[in-house]
Amino acid sequence: MQNETKKCQNCKKDFTIETEDFNFYEKIKVPPPTFCPECRNQRRMSWRGERPLYKRPCSLCSQNRFYNNIPSY
Repeated sequence: MQNETKKCQNCKKDFTIETEDFNFYEKIKVPPPTFCPECRNQRRMSWRGERPLYKRPCSLCSQNRFYNNIPSY
């Protein structure tokens, strides 16, 4: 199978699927992508849970820092 150019369903840009990628998709028995790599990444990141950051002084140097755990005062 050769490289194939497809049009993204989301942004309508052309993108290329390489032969090695087709072989991989056949191996794991999934259809080839219909979204370009940028749109696929954007969809993946939309499901990613963001963590809240908390500002508090560092216990060693007393400078304000950002931490991802809830401060216990």
